[in-house]
Amino acid sequence: MHRREFLVASLATLASSTALAQTKMDDMSNMDSMPGMDMGGHSGHDMGAMAKGAVALPEGEALRNLPLLANEASTPGLFKAKLTAEPAVARFAEELDTPILAYNGMSPGPLIEAYEGDRVEIAFANRIEGEQSTIHWHGMPVPADQDGNPMDPVAAGADRVYVFDLPEGSAGSYWYHPHPHGKTAEQVYRGLAGAFVVKAKTDPVPAEYGDTVLVFTDLRLAADGSMPENTMTDLMNGRVGDHVLVNGQKNPKLSVGMGAKRRFRLYNATNARYLKLAFDGAPMTIIGSDGGLLEAPVAAREILLSPAERLELVVSFEKSGPVTLYTLDYDRGWMGPGRPADAGLTLLTVDVSESAVNYPQAIDLAC
Repeated sequence: MHRREFLVASLATLASSTALAQTKMDDMSNMDSMPGMDMGGHSGHDMGAMAKGAVALPEGEALRNLPLLANEASTPGLFKAKLTAEPAVARFAEELDTPILAYNGMSPGPLIEAYEGDRVEIAFANRIEGEQSTIHWHGMPVPADQDGNPMDPVAAGADRVYVFDLPEGSAGSYWYHPHPHGKTAEQVYRGLAGAFVVKAKTDPVPAEYGDTVLVFTDLRLAADGSMPENTMTDLMNGRVGDHVLVNGQKNPKLSVGMGAKRRFRLYNATNARYLKLAFDGAPMTIIGSDGGLLEAPVAAREILLSPAERLELVVSFEKSGPVTLYTLDYDRGWMGPGRPADAGLTLLTVDVSESAVNYPQAIDLAC
């Protein structure tokens, strides 16, 4: 990909795509009011009812940034760290402790940031009693013998070191998770997943836009706080939880100034849930996919993330007031009864203040 072309195009395209996306959002609003038109409206953004008897989770906490995995190396061009898969306890609901699996005691796991050209050495410790595990570097161009495949398990109580180089041109949004035979899905929905961002040495996206990682997971809790066993419906369709979490939180809040543009990296780390998403009144521009930055940005009024898929967006917050990231209905095919009510779930609320954001008049995108 030619980043210089991307950046030159993005200056003009981002402005025009913002207007185009806003026009499309306005068109959708008009269509919602037309008789007989059901666009999966999101009035109140609470249409996706939880399963009967589901445990309620607190909402509205400040969006947490995923802690960075510390680089233990002092040598330039080397990223060296440790990851341990182990049992832990989380508190998703008040006064309820939930046994989970975690990387370094947290779920989602720590955010890994490295650069194109870096050598990566990560020592993995499997401390899951009685279960094999691995670390699979999902989407990353790594050698097969370092990719944590099911034929190369790490036994319970054992350790191994994954070593690979990040080639030039590999900048993008990746993630890591277990891949043991017969246990991949369970270990993921119990908490083992984390984001891995490979950065370009020269990033074409303005630093003023930030770089916010949003990892989507879903959760099902029993009344005692435990994670229930799979049902026959789960075995047929994949496990879909009662709650969609963002960085481990239910509908967290993010505060920005009016006129802000924000770069988001979206990760669908759910077990089997397809996420059709839109921002309420905030134009979206797709700038990257699983393979890194696009050659030119693309305006979008909605996006679809299948399980394990990643996407990079720039979202423009042009008006003050709350803006929600919410789900639209999507029928990916469902066997038997009990199809989840996915439309109208509020995943993130952005509070846009009346204080305007003033970017530098000349942002050099072609550097």
